Amino acid sequence: MGDDRFTPDDADELARCFVAHAPRLFGHACVLARGDRAQAEDLVQATFEAAARAWQTLRGLAEGQLRGWLWTTLDHLAASSFRREAAFRDRLARIEARYRKTPADPSEQAFSSIVLERCWRIIQEMPERQHAVALLRWRLDMKEAEIAEILGMAETTVSTQLHRARRKLIAQLGPDHPFPHDDPQGPSS
Repeated sequence: MGDDRFTPDDADELARCFVAHAPRLFGHACVLARGDRAQAEDLVQATFEAAARAWQTLRGLAEGQLRGWLWTTLDHLAASSFRREAAFRDRLARIEARYRKTPADPSEQAFSSIVLERCWRIIQEMPERQHAVALLRWRLDMKEAEIAEILGMAETTVSTQLHRARRKLIAQLGPDHPFPHDDPQGPSS
């Protein structure tokens, strides 16, 4: 097996690849993201992060093959991102519905918005690992195994961090917490 370290020459080659391909990838990402520049930038960045991880294989590809790999990777990342966003919107709608007696009741809608805003504020103030795990689980609706892989931690650590985050939300929000079926003393799911 060869040396898999990323050398300064690799960095230079990847930088040239970025200069050559990023503008067109960004344009494609903007179309996929329906004009959301920030999301398009994130998709291009994630594509080149994936390229950096696979550079030992990619560096030997012909220009057309490299371009194909970059575009395919961007498309796959976009599809995954859009699925997570759709799952989050569905989850958010279910959470909001939980606090709303009737859709037309403005006070219930306001209450729901306040509770959700308080949840996100509490999550933002959590320790870094707990914050990251909570966002990936509850904002992007990712599974614990996916979170563990992304953050480079054991699934049991992810589970523990989620449990602690859930307990913190329950403690700080009281009866308004978003886990109505949770037993504050028992295990979490």
